[in-house]
Amino acid sequence: MKTRILSSLTVLLLALSGAPLYALRPGDPAEELAVKWIRGVPLAVLPPAKEELKTGELKAVVFLLTRSANAPETLNLLNQLRRTYSGSVRFAVVTPDREADAAQLLAAFPDFSLPFGIDEKRKLTAQYMNGSLLYPMAFVIDPEGRILWNGEAVDLGEMLEAWRTKKFDPALQKQLSPMLDELQTLLRENNDRRMKQVTRSILKSDPGNAAALRLRTFALENSGRFQEAWQLILSQIERVPGLVRLYFSALDLAGRHPELGPRAAEIADRYSKAVTGNPDADNLMSFLLLNRRPEDPAALRAAQRLLRRAVATLPKEASPALRASVTTTRALLEWRLGHPETALKLQQEATKFWHAAENPAAEKNSRERESLYQTVVELGRTP
Repeated sequence: MKTRILSSLTVLLLALSGAPLYALRPGDPAEELAVKWIRGVPLAVLPPAKEELKTGELKAVVFLLTRSANAPETLNLLNQLRRTYSGSVRFAVVTPDREADAAQLLAAFPDFSLPFGIDEKRKLTAQYMNGSLLYPMAFVIDPEGRILWNGEAVDLGEMLEAWRTKKFDPALQKQLSPMLDELQTLLRENNDRRMKQVTRSILKSDPGNAAALRLRTFALENSGRFQEAWQLILSQIERVPGLVRLYFSALDLAGRHPELGPRAAEIADRYSKAVTGNPDADNLMSFLLLNRRPEDPAALRAAQRLLRRAVATLPKEASPALRASVTTTRALLEWRLGHPETALKLQQEATKFWHAAENPAAEKNSRERESLYQTVVELGRTP
């Protein structure tokens, strides 16, 4: 949702070679990570020779470019996933970039402790990526050392959750992988007719498939057919109404096209009826509505309803980061409603939560919001 999808796909469209996109696909044996590790404990993706040393953990390896716009977001995502899947999944990052560039990126993330390796000869990257420029790309490897799944890093969390809840189908991934590869080639070739056929086949087998939907939506938008892209997303919401990501895909599309903007509140209403018990998603949707539709009365009402539900269903054991996020949205809502004093108090609470969450970047941003609210309160008291 928050990744720079269009820029990544534009790179793909302009720069992909004619070679097959991936050397390694689901079902293939993984290649060991022969890299120079500059942070964290080195990660081996192949199982140890001694039976007693084997574990049931998955291994997730993300290949990224250190100077890409979405590299910081990827590190933040992996930090989040590390906490969520502690003890069941081990993560690592590999880059073909120079060590100096990697060090510059990591300097901004002192709390990032996952293994980070430099593919100095770029051979490993070539074996996994095989010329694709669609970074960051994730590969999930099973305890036996075989590729379970590959896809854009933005979809890694969804894949791992499907695996955790026993909804992940390895056989389906083997079936879909060649079609997803073909989709990317068809995008480069601008073969719209075939792309439509392949997308239909993928979505028939896997309704709401993130990669297929993202690629097809991009192709439709790129040709000015955003209404068709909208209908495509709505068709998937009809098929899998409980898939939260689809509602955010619709909001993202509406945010890029003013003609669709008024339908944002409609999406929020459909979401609220289909999805319950997810305060994190409720809060995010409220936050997006407040930011993207600040002058839309229907969006404001929907944002307030969702935020109230998020607060009411927030579990007692919620993490400081989630509490900080919800409190930030509460402050923003009060700001929109014309209550800067209340907004300031809530934002001060949010800053404390971000500090407890050990997220210095978010804490800094929260203090900047505090400063804004404080200034408005002070100016309002000046005759």
